[in-house]
Amino acid sequence: MSRGAAIARFWLRLVCFLLLLAVVLGYIAYVLTPKYDYGICSMTNLYRQDEDTVDVLVLGTSVAYAGVNTNVLWEEHGIAAYDLCGAEQPFWISYFYLEEALKTQSPRLIVVDAKAAIYQQDHTNPGRTILSTYGIRDPLTRLRAIAACVPMEDVPGYALAFPQLHSYYPNVTAESFTLPPDNGGRGVDWKGYIESTDVERHQRPSLVRTDTQKPLHPRQKEYFEKLLDLAAERDIPVLVAALPTPDYAFDHMYYNALQAVAEEHGAHWVDYNDPDRRYGLLYASDFADWQHLNVKGSVTLSRQLGKDLDAWFDLPDRRSDAAYESYQRCADAWFGQYPQYRWRDDA
Repeated sequence: MSRGAAIARFWLRLVCFLLLLAVVLGYIAYVLTPKYDYGICSMTNLYRQDEDTVDVLVLGTSVAYAGVNTNVLWEEHGIAAYDLCGAEQPFWISYFYLEEALKTQSPRLIVVDAKAAIYQQDHTNPGRTILSTYGIRDPLTRLRAIAACVPMEDVPGYALAFPQLHSYYPNVTAESFTLPPDNGGRGVDWKGYIESTDVERHQRPSLVRTDTQKPLHPRQKEYFEKLLDLAAERDIPVLVAALPTPDYAFDHMYYNALQAVAEEHGAHWVDYNDPDRRYGLLYASDFADWQHLNVKGSVTLSRQLGKDLDAWFDLPDRRSDAAYESYQRCADAWFGQYPQYRWRDDA
């Protein structure tokens, strides 16, 4: 064998070894990553949806994934919606999620949850950073999202994954090895809505409504505006929604500031806490806790949201389109568990 051939063979073996090592290490990192439905699953499951089948992309916090019931939107309005949400999701994660979603989807509307307007932290905490970013497939987008979440000196540790994931080893179960994750047993047809059956009684928030604005955190404002600009570049309308929460008395002055920014950028705004918007929400029975809607509350809100989306935006009814059968399968599975909430002509 010539010297040149030997060198070429060496480099080929080295490249193959490094590729195999990368695959093995990547899978180990995947096994160690917690696969909560409120963590990486809404992002990883988005890649499993057929291209260009999400008409309404919902971005936001747990308030959004607990409140926007995609099954109701489909069953009663034929709206193909997907909740690309996560616990305590800041606007910088919503922005990178939108970037990633636009690689496979062409939504006709983006709904943005207003809740992140109240967040005043400079960065995302470690656990939320992992759950928010490790489901992003594109390595460059994931790295940029990590860099937005943590101080620059911490980025290498999160990018390498193992320095952050080694402590999750005791939590590994058989389900941790499943590729892709099973989305809490919901399967690939799941559209990101996460239900809670808890019931916690609350009083309707009592407050003196004011136009006073509490300033948004500068980085939250920066990425909210980047999100709106990206949507505008793609000519996609945005609806910014203040979703109902018993904590509204604390939130509403931040929401005032967010509304002003949204309207400056031509986005639509709706406040479902407004007592003048009477759509049947009951604070005594429709909440799971101090800020999240339960199943009953999600149905109440989503019925009104569906009516509003039909009235304000040009959204197609996809119920007769075979390309959207997964939405029907998702709704059938969900209403099979909660038949009391299925729409009826005599309801």
